[in-house]
Amino acid sequence: MLPLPRLDDRTFDQLVREARDLIPIIFPDWSDENVHDPGITLLEMLAWHIETQQYRLDRLTDRHVRKFLKLLGEAPRDRTPALTSVSFSNASSPIVIPYGTLLHVGDLPFETIRPVTVLPDSRRRLIVRTQEGVQEISDDFENGHAPFYPFGERPEIGACMDIEMEEPLPFSVPLSLWIQLEDQEPDIRIPARYRRFTPSGRVTWQYWDERGAMWRTLPIERDESYSLHQSGPVLFEVPPELGPIRRLRAELTDGGFHDPPLIRRMVWNEVFARQGQSLAVCERFDGPPPEGAADAEAARSEPWIIEPLHALYRRGKLIVQFRQEGGGWIDAGDGVYEIAREGSRLRIVFPDAASLPSGRGAIRVVAFDQEYEDRMLLGTGTGISGQTFPLPAAPVLPQDCLLQVGALADDGTIVWHDWERVHDFDSSREDSLHYVIDEEAGVIRFSDGVFGAVPPNMPFPNVRFVSYRIGVGEAGNVKEDTIRTMDFEEQPLRVTNLYPAYGGAEPETVREALLRVKRRFLQPQCGVTGEDMEQRVLEIPGLRLARVKAIPGYHPGVRNWPEERAFGHLSIVVVPRSRRPLPLPGEGMMQTIRRHLEPYRLLGTRLHIIPPEYVKVSVRAVIVADARYEGREWTVVQALKKWLQPFGDDASSGWPFGKPVYKSDVYEIIHRVPGVIYIQDVWLMAEGKNARLEESGDIRIPPNGLAISGEHDIEFVISHG
Repeated sequence: MLPLPRLDDRTFDQLVREARDLIPIIFPDWSDENVHDPGITLLEMLAWHIETQQYRLDRLTDRHVRKFLKLLGEAPRDRTPALTSVSFSNASSPIVIPYGTLLHVGDLPFETIRPVTVLPDSRRRLIVRTQEGVQEISDDFENGHAPFYPFGERPEIGACMDIEMEEPLPFSVPLSLWIQLEDQEPDIRIPARYRRFTPSGRVTWQYWDERGAMWRTLPIERDESYSLHQSGPVLFEVPPELGPIRRLRAELTDGGFHDPPLIRRMVWNEVFARQGQSLAVCERFDGPPPEGAADAEAARSEPWIIEPLHALYRRGKLIVQFRQEGGGWIDAGDGVYEIAREGSRLRIVFPDAASLPSGRGAIRVVAFDQEYEDRMLLGTGTGISGQTFPLPAAPVLPQDCLLQVGALADDGTIVWHDWERVHDFDSSREDSLHYVIDEEAGVIRFSDGVFGAVPPNMPFPNVRFVSYRIGVGEAGNVKEDTIRTMDFEEQPLRVTNLYPAYGGAEPETVREALLRVKRRFLQPQCGVTGEDMEQRVLEIPGLRLARVKAIPGYHPGVRNWPEERAFGHLSIVVVPRSRRPLPLPGEGMMQTIRRHLEPYRLLGTRLHIIPPEYVKVSVRAVIVADARYEGREWTVVQALKKWLQPFGDDASSGWPFGKPVYKSDVYEIIHRVPGVIYIQDVWLMAEGKNARLEESGDIRIPPNGLAISGEHDIEFVISHG
């Protein structure tokens, strides 16, 4: 029998002694600690209760802990595959790399997460146009050795970046212009299609219309750089009706940047790749319009064509399924469709569109890796409770799995139903199509027929995976420049990852999940206090913030805070991270924060997202100094500048918001400087909105104010005594 863990090894006597040791600290007036005292009796009773409770807790198994986690709406997290960006080169002509193309680091597989067109290496010109003038970037902007500002160091509306190419961009293929910014962590990102983010500066992409001799708006599918606020691709296709495109332009058309974008690299042939390998994939497609729709007759009179995107469709075995009106799917026969291959593209053609099911997602195409095809067919259901099947491959990524169970219909056709993966069968009903993946045992489990359905007994194998992916966790966080090989035979392309993979994590153990949930409850997702709102701001994805401060009872109209308070108002001061010395948040950033905090705002509370006020503080001091330090007034200036700085360093977090600048503190800072004997006099001066000099000589700054160092005038009077 395995030994049970000891959650707490304190005995009854130790618990009583620890409680009695706290009495003088908590209740100094409690003088009688003998056993006859009723208070000691209560302490002994509580110690007995704690000892009994920890005895029971010591006997909790992982199964019990999972149930407790479920009561809180939680479960151990699945394995997470790593993510990185890969770049292709050495193409002799434009070539499309399909979504799901396999890449390798030794035996470790990666797959591209979207299709990308690799353009041949050719000369490209880059021109930056600002109010200061026109600058051509002569360095190779693809190698990352010479970063440049696409809109200048002080971007203004109308600044633009032109890209000129020798050859026109190809038509009707997915294009990806990857932009990598300097000094950005790859794992701090705005998620794709995140609707709550508003860019402070808006960038419009345009193309030069050679026929009309004018700039026109380029139809963009998605800008994952969010107007150059983060590294990411700009995704688009060139429709043939636009004509040849040899020039592109990115123009700043609205707003501005608190941190001007600094482009490190800009390349065409780059795409994200996720660690893992798909052994079975399925994609859904729309059927033709239903009868009676406006364009139904024309659509059903012509062949219906769909185009699967994943690379496994090019090399695997295909199955086409049609959705049934009563639920479930049936496999289409080989004569119902034709497969047309054109280079790296694959199309499935249905000559008789009228026979197809109509509606969104009515057609499904499944592809199996030929090496694992037999393993995806798990076996035959028995109709008996608790049936298990071994996993076809490991380690599995459960979030990418889809299981089907087949049964014979009344007309003899096989109808396949999708089953849902759950963590347990506690909430399952008798007709719930649920199963459990047990990675430790290496099996999938079905229920007992009471809490969840069981696979029916059939005369053929009727349990199969139609989507299945394997991958590792933390081991997928490979170093940069380690992905060197790929499964692509049409052209001898080169591939590499230019920065390390990130985000790979092993599946959580029960104990790790329990600790995570405990931390979550210690830091609840609410907005009751100012500290809560500060934490909610720091959680906004993709924002790079230096400091955040919540000020209850304040708004910009209050002049005498904290003596005068505006009840029902809460101001959030935001300082963005920037290469600029005194950054201010843009309107887009403040709108993003306001939109994110709205669900947490208490009823009746008005939120104000405001920038910081920088107050420049200058010191004039006359100091008596030791003769050995003559001419070293700069040491005092250096100490004052280190003290009066808003963002902190390794030893401090910066000037506290709204903290007055006291003359006494200035005296203390100067007295710490070596060589200072005493200070004859000190004068303080302040420049900044709502800052005032008090009669005592102290400087009062606003609640959202940060003190910064001004020009200091230090005079040494040398003592020869």
